[in-house]
Amino acid sequence: MKQNKSKEKLLEQLEALKLFPKNKLASQLRKQIQDKLKKLETKKSQEPSKEEKKRLTNQTRSGKMRRYHNYIRQIRNNFPNYSYKQIRSQLSRRKKQESVPIPDVIWQNPSP
Repeated sequence: MKQNKSKEKLLEQLEALKLFPKNKLASQLRKQIQDKLKKLETKKSQEPSKEEKKRLTNQTRSGKMRRYHNYIRQIRNNFPNYSYKQIRSQLSRRKKQESVPIPDVIWQNPSP
């Protein structure tokens, strides 16, 4: 809807430019308007399909989960006496500003 209105406005502007004599300024304006029209059309054609959006969303989610589990695993390597579940619950409590037995230094940089 919004693209159609802006496209119509740009076409109207192009028509209005035909009233002016052909000079440098008018040709520059015409070129700018045509460029904007091209950009609108390429935006519309670049919209990903539903399947593509779903794939990209799953890929993003997968990457974030991979980073999260790698983070938890690195902390578990430093504190092997805690289970994976306990570390996750401590991370949750830490995000709520509650105290946890694992020091802040480890949470900020879990790599050994």
